[in-house]
Amino acid sequence: MKDRIRLQFLGAAGYVTGSRSLIEYNNTRVYVDCGMYQGPRYIEEKNYHPLETAPETLDAVILTHAHIDHSGLLPLLVKKGFQGKIYCTPATAELLQVLLPDAGRIQEEEFKFLSKKKIRDFELDGPLFNEDDAKKVFEFIVPIDFKTAGKIKDIEFTFYWAGHILGAAGVQVKAGEKTINFSGDIGPINSILHREREIPPPADFLVMESTYGKRKHENENIDKKFQKAVKSVIQRKSMLIIPAFAVGRTQLVLYVIYRLMRSGKIPELPVFIDSPMAAKATRIYMQYPEELQKNVVDEGFLEFLHSRQIKLIEAVEESKQLNYYNGPGILISASGMCHGGRIMHHLFNRMWDRRNFLLFAGYQAEGTLGRQILEGASRVKIFRREIPVRCSIDTINSFSAHADKVGLVKYAETYKASPPKILFINHGEDDSRDELKKQIRLGKDTRIELPKSEEVYYL
Repeated sequence: MKDRIRLQFLGAAGYVTGSRSLIEYNNTRVYVDCGMYQGPRYIEEKNYHPLETAPETLDAVILTHAHIDHSGLLPLLVKKGFQGKIYCTPATAELLQVLLPDAGRIQEEEFKFLSKKKIRDFELDGPLFNEDDAKKVFEFIVPIDFKTAGKIKDIEFTFYWAGHILGAAGVQVKAGEKTINFSGDIGPINSILHREREIPPPADFLVMESTYGKRKHENENIDKKFQKAVKSVIQRKSMLIIPAFAVGRTQLVLYVIYRLMRSGKIPELPVFIDSPMAAKATRIYMQYPEELQKNVVDEGFLEFLHSRQIKLIEAVEESKQLNYYNGPGILISASGMCHGGRIMHHLFNRMWDRRNFLLFAGYQAEGTLGRQILEGASRVKIFRREIPVRCSIDTINSFSAHADKVGLVKYAETYKASPPKILFINHGEDDSRDELKKQIRLGKDTRIELPKSEEVYYL
């Protein structure tokens, strides 16, 4: 159908991961995002399903940000024959060099595990992709600045700040006389660290995320929780252990620590970042002050990251040496939900000691070690050994890189004066999407759709 846009939702329709949409216009075929499914095994197995689009027929991928649920299948796409361009912001391009090779290593480990356990319903002849496949993606990346028009044959596009993580963008796509806005992952209202989200200009159609469409962020006193934890480890000459995601969350935690030290609310302590990925990501954050809140930069946060007080640890031997450091100090390590990474070693070595303090920096999903600990387990299994949980424990639930229900409704209703013809609510569980559909008021001229997986719309 010439001059009509064909929009197909290939991923994240009824799920919060696996973002992937296909736009076809005249002879142009473009993916918006190419993400991996993450979560329980029955969801992750979707990654092994054949791609719906022959990769060699795609002209490009427009990537909203670096998180694996938006970028994680790029190595598979390239492995299967993709020869187009991958457009993203400069910071996203740098973060991909940290995240994708790690995803390749995880896939290799996953294949070994699945091969031994024989717990899948289908045969595998190798990992989904490996580290080398991931590195090949970099040959296809073309960085494009925010608010700079890009062109892919008959399609034009522009990135706008999303306020989610470094480099994260919403994107406006123009095909002929019609425009589609893709929200990407939307950052919270009043972001602490990242530059405030920017609403793209009105469009004919809007595709928006709904991760927290049913949830309102807690209003808790972050400073008091940190002060309590730091006071404890100073009195006991011990360690404050903070599990945190490598990209976005670690840097946010660092800023809160810096702000408290700068104001004199907590004393200056050594801060160890024991995660190769978090260390690399933190160095990338240092290079993009324009993507952070102005007050964060003006207060000297980037200088703090460069200071000797921050120890960015990548080498295994340096990580092992931390076992002999008694404190007081602050140790941040990945993963944020304690289901892998170096945090496992630190929990193994320190959680049994009553003097230490474990502070979770976010939501702990069901089935994770973090959730077990938070729910009061007296002993947990780490490296096949039962470890007593004796340290002090607390959690901060208001750290989030996503807008909550209030923020999502506000984002959509920004377009009230010039509403889209159709609002597609995507990237969320069905109950979150249903709730948003009830809450958003854009007027009688806007139809709200909850697309199903592989559903096609002609616009």
